This record gives sequence, C-alpha cells and structure tokens, in this order.
Amino acid sequence: MLDSALFELSSNLNIRIEPIADGLPVMLIDDVYARPDEVRAAALRLNFVAPSDPYPGRIAKLAEPDGSLEAFLDCVFVMVRRDYLPRLDALRRMPFLSRLHTDFAIVDRHPEELTNQQRIPHTDPVPIFGLVYLNREERGGTLFFRRRGDQLPTPASPGYLTESRDGFELAGRIEPHFNRLAIYPGFIPHSGEIAGDWIRSRERHLSPRLTQRLMFG
Repeated sequence: MLDSALFELSSNLNIRIEPIADGLPVMLIDDVYARPDEVRAAALRLNFVAPSDPYPGRIAKLAEPDGSLEAFLDCVFVMVRRDYLPRLDALRRMPFLSRLHTDFAIVDRHPEELTNQQRIPHTDPVPIFGLVYLNREERGGTLFFRRRGDQLPTPASPGYLTESRDGFELAGRIEPHFNRLAIYPGFIPHSGEIAGDWIRSRERHLSPRLTQRLMFG
C-alpha cells in the first residue's frame, strides 16, 4: 500500500519556461516532489508490462486511486493551463485541455533489438506531454529534432537516435535533472536520449531509466 502523501509537491518548486526546438517553449519544474527517491522506489515495485505502442521498454500504472497523486495531477494541470498553454497559443493554435493521465515508464530495450520505428523520433498522440525524470544516475534527457527533406531512409540506422542523422536534425535538448518535470508540445519530433554502456548491460534492468509520463488531452 502506498504512503498517503507519497506524491506530495515540494515546497521548493522552481518553475520556468524556456525556448527549445525553434523557439517553442518548454516548461521546467525542478524539485517537483518532496520525496522523489520514495516515488522512484514505489514506482519500481509496480507491475511493468510491454505497451501496445512502439515504446522501447515497459510501462506501469498505479493499481488503485491515490489521493496524493490526484492532488499532484490537479496542481500540474492548473499550472499548465494557466501558465504554459497561453505561451503555445501565441505560436500555434492548441486544443482545449480537459484531462490528464499518468503512468510510469522504463526504457530497457537493447539497441540491437530496436524495431525500425523505435530508431527514429516520434510525436505523441496528445498535444502536451510531460516527463518527471526519476534517475539519480545519468540516464539521458529528451532530444528534439526537425525533419530534413521528405524522404527517410529505410531501414533507419541501428541503435537509438541521439544525433543528427537519417533525415533528422537535432534541434534541442532537455537536461534530465533528477526530480525535474518537463512539459513540452507533443507534436515536435523527439526521442529519449538513450546512450551509454548502461543500455547495453544488465544496468538497464538493475538500475533502469525511469520516468513518470503525463499525458494532457
């Protein structure tokens, strides 16, 4: 059973909005959780399963409703609608947001096991997406890309995409500070920054890249 205050917000929230990927804004909230190590530990005890989409890992949801998580989501939803969405509306017409879903995700797919779709950037099925980085070890941030030309190579180059190649140009990066919530437009091509020895070794299972995903729709 989860602690009733597990997802309590920190009292030291550091909130700012910065340009990324051709000037589109990203909302960064540092020190978001009061007890981030406990959030990570609790999340890793969840039942992770392979998703139906091409995500290169596994996902999990809380089995039962949690009051502190609902309070966290309510607070973030208000901040995004009040402070972030107007900044996007000035650049691109955004739909009205009416809901927010969350889950936890682990990246553990070996680079040699990726499908062709997992080797290139993706866009999200929701207009606004958020990630809480829950790794004290270096496990990579989020990379944003712009398309170069109309044709993409088939198949794509092996491994995770972490640089300009295969018809995509690297356009921006979110630094993956522990306990940081990053909120960004889902329509920008992006991918996880999956690099280093850990993704090719047992570390991808023993100390996985864990994020909490927030999907605004």
